[in-house]
Amino acid sequence: MPPTLPQKSLKRDASHLSSPAPESSQSKKLRVAFDDRVDVRIMDDWTAKPLDLVKDEVRSALEGHLRAGADKDDAAYEQLRIIFVSAQPSRSHDSGAVSHSEAPSNATLKKYLVALSGRVSDLKACGKLVHAVLDVNWLGRDDAFVALYVRFLGTLGSAVPGFLRTVLDRIVGHFVEVSSSLGRIPNEPYVSRQQMVARLHNALRYLLRLIPSANSGLAESLRGQFPNHRTASRQGYIAFVKNALKTIEYAPELKAEIQTLITERLVKIDVEVQEELDDLEDEVDEKRVLGLSGLPEGREDADDSEDDSDADSESSSEISMTPEETHLRALRDTVAKLDSVLDLLFSHYTPTFASGKMYEVNDAFEHLISQFSTFVLPTYRSRHTQFLVFHFAQMSQAYAERFAGVLIRLATGRSSASNGSLSAAAYLASFIARGARVNKTLIRSIFTRLGNHLDTLRRNHESACQGPNLSRYGTFYAIAQAMLYIFCFRWRDFIMTPDDADVEDYDIFEEGEPEWLPGIKECLTQAIYSKLNPLKVCAPAIVHQFGAIANHLRFMYVIPLLETNKRLRLSSFRTLAAPVSRDMGAARRENTLSHQSGEAHHQLDAFFPFDPYQLPKSKKWLEGDYMVWKGVPGMQDDDDEDEDDESSDEDEDEDEFGEIGDDPEYESE
Repeated sequence: MPPTLPQKSLKRDASHLSSPAPESSQSKKLRVAFDDRVDVRIMDDWTAKPLDLVKDEVRSALEGHLRAGADKDDAAYEQLRIIFVSAQPSRSHDSGAVSHSEAPSNATLKKYLVALSGRVSDLKACGKLVHAVLDVNWLGRDDAFVALYVRFLGTLGSAVPGFLRTVLDRIVGHFVEVSSSLGRIPNEPYVSRQQMVARLHNALRYLLRLIPSANSGLAESLRGQFPNHRTASRQGYIAFVKNALKTIEYAPELKAEIQTLITERLVKIDVEVQEELDDLEDEVDEKRVLGLSGLPEGREDADDSEDDSDADSESSSEISMTPEETHLRALRDTVAKLDSVLDLLFSHYTPTFASGKMYEVNDAFEHLISQFSTFVLPTYRSRHTQFLVFHFAQMSQAYAERFAGVLIRLATGRSSASNGSLSAAAYLASFIARGARVNKTLIRSIFTRLGNHLDTLRRNHESACQGPNLSRYGTFYAIAQAMLYIFCFRWRDFIMTPDDADVEDYDIFEEGEPEWLPGIKECLTQAIYSKLNPLKVCAPAIVHQFGAIANHLRFMYVIPLLETNKRLRLSSFRTLAAPVSRDMGAARRENTLSHQSGEAHHQLDAFFPFDPYQLPKSKKWLEGDYMVWKGVPGMQDDDDEDEDDESSDEDEDEDEFGEIGDDPEYESE
C-alpha cells in the first residue's frame, strides 16, 4: 500500500482498496499503485514526501472528518486510517489489511506520527483513526521509531485523557504474549522477544512519569486484562503475572494493589484445584495431577523463548484421549499455573526479606498478613497460597509471633464466633505444629493462652450444657482441637527439663514420670471430662491420635471415655437454638457433609492448612520450614514405619499424621 496518495484523490472513498472501482483515469492510476507487477521503488519515491506536505495532508483529513452535516468528508480521513492499518501485524485480506510488501516504511510512518502529534487535540472525535494507530506494530521497529511512537502515546494520553485507558490496555494486553513474529518486519532489523517486552515496560515507565493519572489507569488495566486461568495458556498466564510483578519496579506505589490482585486470583485457582482433587477417586491420579508422578513438566516461560510453538497445543495423542484423561490433563495444567505463580511470588518477596531495609521488610510482611486475612483465611479449601505467609513468618521470631498473635486474637476474640474463629484456630494450630523454625518459647506461650481461653469457655458454658453440641459451642471445640493437634506434634516441648534442654526421644522416662508444662494437664483434663465432651466432637483421627500419644506418655488416660463416646449419639443433643456462625466455607462444607452418614455432620473437620506441600516447582522454598510428622518412641506405629522404610524412601514427601487403626483398642465403631 503506498504511504500517501496524490492530493487530488484524497477525498475519494477508500473502498476501492478492497473492491473494483468504476473505470476512470483516476481509478486506473490508483490501481496501478497497488499492482503487484509495479516496481516497489515507486513506493520508495513517495516516502520522500516532505513533512510539511504530510502535515497538510493530515490537517485536511482531520478537518474533513470533523465537519458537520453535508460538509463532512471522510475520504481523506479513511485514507489516513488505512495507512496505519497497513502497518499493523499481518491479518487476512478479509479484514481489510494489506500485505507487508504494501506497508508503509518506517520513515513514512514517522512523518505521519509527527503530523498527528501536532494535531492531537483534534483526535478526541477520531476514535477509529486512534485505534488504528494504537494497533500499529511498533514493538518490532527500530529504536528511533519506538521512541517517537511512545512520545506520541504520551502526548495522546495527556491531551485526550479519554484515550489513556485504551493506550494502557493495548500495552498491558501484550503481557500475556508477545509473538516473535512481531519482531520480523520485512526490510527491518530483527527484534527479539526480550527486546520487545523491555519496550513495553519502557513505554509504561514513560507514561507513568508523564501522566499522574496513569497510575490508577494501569491498576485498572491490569485488573481488566488479567487472563482467565481456565482459558489462558499456561505460558500466557505465567507471562502476565511475571510482567505484572515487573511493573512494581517502576510503579512502587502500585505494589500493594498488584500483589493483592495476583493473590486474589491465585486463591481462586487454589480452591478450584482442591475441589477437583477432592473429587478424584484414585490417589494415583492426584499424584499425577500434582506432578509427583507421570507426565513430564512442560515449557512455561513463553516470553523467554523465541519459539512461537505452543507447548500446550493439541497433539495426535491428545485428540485420542478419553474424557477422563482430558480432564486430568486440564487439571494438571491448572496445577502447573498455580505452582509457577507461587514460585514467582516466593521469588518476588525473597529479596525484600533477605536484604531490604527494615521498613520495607515490615511493610512486606504486614501486606502478606493483610492478603492472608482478606483472601485466604475466609476460604475453606485453600491448600497452597497460605504457605507464602507460613514461609516468611518464619524469617524471624518477631514475625512468627506477629502472625501467631493475629491468629490467636481472631480465634479467641469476643466476636470470634462470627469472625473466623474456627479457621483461625486451625491455622494457628497448624502453624505452631508444623513451623520448624517456631521456637519453644512461642509454642508454649500459644498453647498456654489457648488453654486459658478453653478454660474460660468451659466455665462459661458448662452450667447450661446438656451435652456435646458443635452448633452451640463451636469456638470451644475449635480451640480444643487446636490444642490436641499441637500436642500430638509438639509434646516434646511441653516436657520440663533441667536448663530447659530439648527432650531426646531415648530418655523420655529416664528420670521417671515426665514433668509437664504447668497448667496444661489440668486444663485439658477438665475440658475433656466436662459435659461439653470435646473428644466426641473433634475430628476422630485427631482424637484417636491424641488418645494414643497421651496414654503412651502417661499424660492422660482417655480410653474409657473413648469407649463411652462410641455409644453416644450427637444428634440427640441438637437444639433449635440459633447456631454459632460457621466460617471456612460453611455452606460448601455442610453440603459435602450432607452426603456423609453418622456423626460427621456434628463433628469438626480435620482441617489443618499447613499439611504437606506437594507442588513440585515451588516446594523448594519451604526447605527447612516444615516439621514432618514423627511418631512417638515405643508406640506401635513406629514398628510399622520401620517395616515401610523402603516405600517411604520412594516418596520422601509422604507425611502421614499418625493413623492408629492397627491398634484394636482405638478402632472406631
